[in-house]
Amino acid sequence: MPFLSIVVTAHDCELTLAETLKSVKKAIDCENDVEVIILNDSSHDRTQQIIERYAQSFSSVQIQEVQMRNVGSVRNIAVRMARGDYITMVDDDDLLKPRSLRDAVAFLKQHRPDLLLTHLIETRDPGTIDNHWAGFSPIKLTQNEAIRRFLIHKDFQAHLIGQFIRKDIYLCEPIPAMTCYEDFAVFPSFLMRSQNIWFQKEGHYYYIKRKNSLSSALDRAKISNLVNCTRKMEIVFPPSFQWLIYCHWLDIYLKYARFLTEKQTHIVEKKIKATLSPGFFMSGDVRLSYKKKAIQALWKR
Repeated sequence: MPFLSIVVTAHDCELTLAETLKSVKKAIDCENDVEVIILNDSSHDRTQQIIERYAQSFSSVQIQEVQMRNVGSVRNIAVRMARGDYITMVDDDDLLKPRSLRDAVAFLKQHRPDLLLTHLIETRDPGTIDNHWAGFSPIKLTQNEAIRRFLIHKDFQAHLIGQFIRKDIYLCEPIPAMTCYEDFAVFPSFLMRSQNIWFQKEGHYYYIKRKNSLSSALDRAKISNLVNCTRKMEIVFPPSFQWLIYCHWLDIYLKYARFLTEKQTHIVEKKIKATLSPGFFMSGDVRLSYKKKAIQALWKR
């Protein structure tokens, strides 16, 4: 039985998928204890042919075509297919450093964490990619430390790609059927279900931000998902993190107000009003930039 399941979700990615799968192969290096799961969701180009060709290079692989047009639903299917104790997700246009998944398996076997979180390397220029990999040397975090780092957006964000998560945690908190922010919908709950948490600062995963990608092309539906996920996060996390969560409300108000409905605007403005309190401005966790944003939001209102 495999120990780590590597999930690759694909949709109309004939220009990028071959390089992604090559990088997965190099990252595995030795295929003991791993399986690769590739799901093709509603593609109309040569994606399936590329999957079938490269699937032959993996010793343990599952491939499936689905018609969901929904990344949350597709990832849930992959979780149910997975046979490994741990799952890591890979997008169809990203790249991994050579031998990194091999080293991840060794670490996971030794320490058996609930979560092994990693810093994603964001880039808009694939030409800047450096394949140097020094191996895993993560630090252990308390649950509170992990939540704080997540909320401050300094080390890791609400991504499932590039992270190593116990399968049973996925099963306890199914990914909702969302076309974006599906990872944000579950990530806070994953943190609250975990005690043995490790964080790897040196990234092994290149998150390539491409023009007109799903994350960069915003609309009202996506921002509605963002508002709903932020409200859920507020419920999931302990009250001691309220000031850091208000920083997220400030970002929504100042960056995406034009996408909000009248009802959502009322919700967000109520949150913004709460930042105008001594607790927010005296909090050592809230950066000065967000204290300035609170004053900016007051001026905007």
